[in-house]
Amino acid sequence: MGFLLLVTLARWLPLADPVGIDLSRTLVHPTPGHWSGTDELGRDVLSRLIFGGQSTFLVTIGATALAMFLGIVLGLCAGYRGGLLDRALGFAIDLFWSIPFVIFVILIVSIVGVSPLTLILTIGGINWVTAARVVRAETARLSREPFVRTARAYGFGEWSVAFDQVMPNLKSVLITLTVYAAVEVLTLETGLAFIGLSLPAPRPTWGGLLADGLSYFSSAWWLVAFSAGAITLTLASFQVLAMHFEKSIETRLR
Repeated sequence: MGFLLLVTLARWLPLADPVGIDLSRTLVHPTPGHWSGTDELGRDVLSRLIFGGQSTFLVTIGATALAMFLGIVLGLCAGYRGGLLDRALGFAIDLFWSIPFVIFVILIVSIVGVSPLTLILTIGGINWVTAARVVRAETARLSREPFVRTARAYGFGEWSVAFDQVMPNLKSVLITLTVYAAVEVLTLETGLAFIGLSLPAPRPTWGGLLADGLSYFSSAWWLVAFSAGAITLTLASFQVLAMHFEKSIETRLR
């Protein structure tokens, strides 16, 4: 999470221009002047890595927030009300799961074009399925609990019970789902950037840095090593957080 702080404060840190070209310092090894070396155009790799994290985290946070919002609202409503709404959501979940996410995103981005908003809407708009299914099942279970029947008996409205009584009991599950969703979104965004379907140059992205560095891997290992390291460490951090929350839920249930 320290890298997230660096990315957030990048504008105020003493970093080199991430798009500034210096052909006299191309493919320089990591040195005190360039802690992560330079690329084929003499651009500072560390600066591009940190500023590239802004693009990657922007899409990851935005798409995760959209996916969780859709998943929570749809899952909560369907799980609580049941009936036709529940069957409709079940059909939508089966439909979305029958379509490979990556192919669907690539198709939309190829047609509409690439921008942060397009990526957020596209990835978030198809990645809500897991959250909706889990929230739907948990809501259906909680709606049969005594505290829900008591709230109804006291005259609380149906949606008041759903959002004020049921939803707070989903907090731990929602936190875990959010972290896992962020892992999926970050992986997908990085993969799109790697094949050239994320934010266009000269704006750096982690997947784009990794793809560009592969062409020089034999002579400039640092171009791949640092970008791959940032992606791996970030994904590992999210996974550790998710596992921590998952264990907390299991402990509480016991």
